[in-house]
Amino acid sequence: MNKSIFTTVLACSLIAGSVLAERLECTLIMGNDKSWEGFVINRDGDWVEFMTGSSPKPIRVGADTIKELEFDIEIDAEEMNQMNRDREYARIISVLERKLKPYLPYDDIPSNLSDYKAVLMEVHYKVGNYDDTIKYASQLAMDERDPDLQKRARVYQALSMIDGGREADAEALMAELGWNEGLDEDAAPEKLYIMGKLMALKKDYATAMELVAKVIAFNSQDPEWMQPAELFCAEVYTELGLFDSAEEVIRQISLLYPNTNEDDRAQKLKIRIEKLRAEKELQESMEEEI
Repeated sequence: MNKSIFTTVLACSLIAGSVLAERLECTLIMGNDKSWEGFVINRDGDWVEFMTGSSPKPIRVGADTIKELEFDIEIDAEEMNQMNRDREYARIISVLERKLKPYLPYDDIPSNLSDYKAVLMEVHYKVGNYDDTIKYASQLAMDERDPDLQKRARVYQALSMIDGGREADAEALMAELGWNEGLDEDAAPEKLYIMGKLMALKKDYATAMELVAKVIAFNSQDPEWMQPAELFCAEVYTELGLFDSAEEVIRQISLLYPNTNEDDRAQKLKIRIEKLRAEKELQESMEEEI
């Protein structure tokens, strides 16, 4: 999947509907693009309390009038990237969510924290935390400042719904986005891949294989979608009981994409195939004895 850049504890209490937050350094940008440097010091429902370095007391600003908050947050991007390369996904989640916790009272206001939320969205998906993936993806899908990130968030929304078994929700989202139409060789690989996954969830494996074959045939130079597509192909073969074919794809994944998330998942699938094959052989042996 897409690679991207990859940071205190929030003490919050409710007093007359007010969230007492930490004093957080930031630049406040209004809808007319005027900006002030200072600190957000409190969130009171629809209001944000903001103080500049020179003001004697805070001012109250309507949250819906704020265009963006640019927080002064320190996260070691190289450390995050190294953890991602090492596939230390649980550690990435722990570090980022701890770093972002003080900013939760302002989560509904556009800010410069979107890239970190995108990392959490992707990493939660990799470890199978689909509800958490959807939480971050839903926030990012509402943010119109970055259309590319918005599109990626919708991809993760759909994938998490499918992998989480939420067939009806996934179908509704695909119809809303129009991703269930125009599924020919010119279609975007992510659209073909997601619809293939949805068809597999519906146990329409023939259509699923047809769609994933288009990803592989027409997007061979796109590793972002080739790798998961080949893994998905092995998964469909497994569901069909074509274990030899699945294992051949797994060998190709290990050869072409070693030390990747897809390779890790392929090895787990291989262990599952061994168990399924043993169960099948035992069943056949028992039937021969009857």
